[in-house]
Amino acid sequence: MIGLNIRVKNATDNFLYKIFNGIDLSGYIWEIAEDDIMCIKNGEHTQGLFNSNIMNGEEFLSCISIDDYYMIFADIKAYPVGYNYSEIDSYEDYLISDCQIILLCADSTFIDFYSKDMTILEKVYENCINYGLEEVTTFTEENDSRTRMSIL
Repeated sequence: MIGLNIRVKNATDNFLYKIFNGIDLSGYIWEIAEDDIMCIKNGEHTQGLFNSNIMNGEEFLSCISIDDYYMIFADIKAYPVGYNYSEIDSYEDYLISDCQIILLCADSTFIDFYSKDMTILEKVYENCINYGLEEVTTFTEENDSRTRMSIL
Protein backbone atom coordinates (compact mmCIF):
# COMPACT_ATOMS: atom_id res chain seq x y z
CA MET A 1 0.00 0.00 0.00
CA ILE A 2 1.34 3.42 -0.96
CA GLY A 3 -1.76 5.52 -0.50
CA LEU A 4 -5.47 6.01 -0.10
CA ASN A 5 -8.26 7.22 -2.35
CA ILE A 6 -10.70 9.04 -0.10
CA ARG A 7 -14.12 10.23 -1.16
CA VAL A 8 -15.83 12.87 0.98
CA LYS A 9 -19.22 14.54 0.80
CA ASN A 10 -19.54 17.69 -1.26
CA ALA A 11 -20.21 19.76 1.84
CA THR A 12 -18.63 22.00 4.43
CA ASP A 13 -16.83 20.09 7.16
CA ASN A 14 -13.35 19.82 8.67
CA PHE A 15 -12.25 16.85 6.58
CA LEU A 16 -8.54 17.66 6.87
CA TYR A 17 -8.77 17.56 10.65
CA LYS A 18 -10.62 14.25 10.49
CA ILE A 19 -8.03 12.77 8.14
CA PHE A 20 -5.01 13.92 10.19
CA ASN A 21 -6.55 13.38 13.67
CA GLY A 22 -4.16 11.53 15.98
CA ILE A 23 -1.09 12.04 13.80
CA ASP A 24 1.83 14.03 15.21
CA LEU A 25 1.97 16.95 12.79
CA SER A 26 4.65 18.84 14.71
CA GLY A 27 7.57 16.96 13.16
CA TYR A 28 6.78 18.35 9.71
CA ILE A 29 6.95 21.54 7.74
CA TRP A 30 3.80 21.83 5.64
CA GLU A 31 3.95 23.19 2.11
CA ILE A 32 0.61 24.40 0.78
CA ALA A 33 0.92 24.55 -3.01
CA GLU A 34 -2.82 24.95 -3.66
CA ASP A 35 -5.36 26.32 -1.18
CA ASP A 36 -8.71 26.67 -2.90
CA ILE A 37 -10.60 26.18 0.34
CA MET A 38 -13.43 28.47 1.36
CA CYS A 39 -13.98 29.26 5.02
CA ILE A 40 -15.14 31.94 7.43
CA LYS A 41 -12.42 33.99 9.10
CA ASN A 42 -13.23 36.88 11.41
CA GLY A 43 -16.89 36.58 10.45
CA GLU A 44 -16.24 36.94 6.72
CA HIS A 45 -16.24 34.39 3.92
CA THR A 46 -12.75 34.03 2.52
CA GLN A 47 -10.95 31.85 0.06
CA GLY A 48 -7.88 30.20 1.53
CA LEU A 49 -7.80 28.20 4.74
CA PHE A 50 -4.09 28.58 5.37
CA ASN A 51 -2.26 31.67 6.61
CA SER A 52 0.91 30.90 4.67
CA ASN A 53 2.30 28.63 1.96
CA ILE A 54 4.82 27.17 4.43
CA MET A 55 3.94 26.46 8.05
CA ASN A 56 4.96 24.38 11.01
CA GLY A 57 2.82 21.58 12.41
CA GLU A 58 1.15 23.69 15.09
CA GLU A 59 0.11 26.34 12.55
CA PHE A 60 -1.14 23.66 10.17
CA LEU A 61 -3.19 21.99 12.92
CA SER A 62 -4.67 25.32 13.97
CA CYS A 63 -5.85 25.98 10.40
CA ILE A 64 -7.39 22.55 9.79
CA SER A 65 -9.11 22.47 13.20
CA ILE A 66 -11.75 25.10 12.48
CA ASP A 67 -15.27 23.70 12.36
CA ASP A 68 -16.33 24.13 8.76
CA TYR A 69 -14.63 24.82 5.48
CA TYR A 70 -15.31 23.84 1.91
CA MET A 71 -12.42 22.24 0.05
CA ILE A 72 -12.44 22.66 -3.71
CA PHE A 73 -8.77 22.00 -4.50
CA ALA A 74 -5.81 21.41 -2.20
CA ASP A 75 -2.20 20.37 -2.73
CA ILE A 76 -0.44 19.79 0.60
CA LYS A 77 2.98 18.26 1.14
CA ALA A 78 4.81 17.55 4.39
CA TYR A 79 8.56 17.42 4.90
CA PRO A 80 10.35 16.48 8.12
CA VAL A 81 11.64 19.55 9.95
CA GLY A 82 15.13 20.38 8.68
CA TYR A 83 14.82 18.52 5.37
CA ASN A 84 14.80 19.92 1.84
CA TYR A 85 11.83 20.89 -0.30
CA SER A 86 11.83 19.79 -3.90
CA GLU A 87 9.69 20.01 -7.00
CA ILE A 88 7.55 16.89 -7.16
CA ASP A 89 5.92 16.21 -10.50
CA SER A 90 5.78 12.42 -10.57
CA TYR A 91 5.56 9.52 -8.15
CA GLU A 92 9.25 8.83 -8.85
CA ASP A 93 10.08 12.43 -7.81
CA TYR A 94 8.15 11.84 -4.58
CA LEU A 95 10.03 8.61 -3.84
CA ILE A 96 13.47 10.22 -4.09
CA SER A 97 12.43 13.43 -2.30
CA ASP A 98 12.40 14.17 1.41
CA CYS A 99 8.62 14.67 1.20
CA GLN A 100 6.81 12.24 3.50
CA ILE A 101 3.12 13.04 3.02
CA ILE A 102 1.08 14.31 0.07
CA LEU A 103 -2.61 15.15 0.15
CA LEU A 104 -4.29 16.16 -3.10
CA CYS A 105 -7.96 17.17 -3.22
CA ALA A 106 -9.77 17.72 -6.51
CA ASP A 107 -13.35 18.74 -7.28
CA SER A 108 -14.30 18.96 -3.59
CA THR A 109 -14.83 15.23 -3.09
CA PHE A 110 -11.78 13.31 -4.36
CA ILE A 111 -8.73 13.08 -2.11
CA ASP A 112 -5.55 11.14 -2.83
CA PHE A 113 -3.36 10.61 0.23
CA TYR A 114 0.23 9.33 0.09
CA SER A 115 2.61 8.62 2.94
CA LYS A 116 5.96 6.89 3.11
CA ASP A 117 5.10 5.89 6.69
CA MET A 118 2.80 2.84 6.85
CA THR A 119 1.71 3.74 10.39
CA ILE A 120 0.38 7.08 9.13
CA LEU A 121 -1.42 5.40 6.22
CA GLU A 122 -3.04 2.94 8.62
CA LYS A 123 -4.09 5.75 11.01
CA VAL A 124 -5.58 7.83 8.18
CA TYR A 125 -7.46 4.77 6.90
CA GLU A 126 -8.80 4.17 10.42
CA ASN A 127 -9.79 7.85 10.75
CA CYS A 128 -11.70 7.74 7.47
CA ILE A 129 -13.63 4.66 8.58
CA ASN A 130 -14.29 5.98 12.11
CA TYR A 131 -15.50 9.39 10.87
CA GLY A 132 -17.76 7.75 8.29
CA LEU A 133 -16.24 9.40 5.24
CA GLU A 134 -17.97 8.44 2.01
CA GLU A 135 -15.41 5.92 0.78
CA VAL A 136 -11.81 4.95 1.37
CA THR A 137 -9.78 2.49 -0.67
CA THR A 138 -6.11 1.60 -0.66
CA PHE A 139 -3.86 1.53 -3.68
CA THR A 140 -0.42 0.22 -4.54
CA GLU A 141 2.20 1.14 -7.11
CA GLU A 142 0.59 -1.39 -9.46
CA ASN A 143 -2.91 0.15 -9.41
CA ASP A 144 -2.22 3.84 -8.76
CA SER A 145 -3.76 5.73 -11.68
CA ARG A 146 -2.27 9.14 -10.80
CA THR A 147 0.37 10.34 -13.27
CA ARG A 148 1.17 13.70 -11.64
CA MET A 149 1.70 14.48 -7.97
CA SER A 150 -0.20 17.76 -8.13
CA ILE A 151 -3.71 18.86 -8.94
CA LEU A 152 -2.74 21.42 -11.56
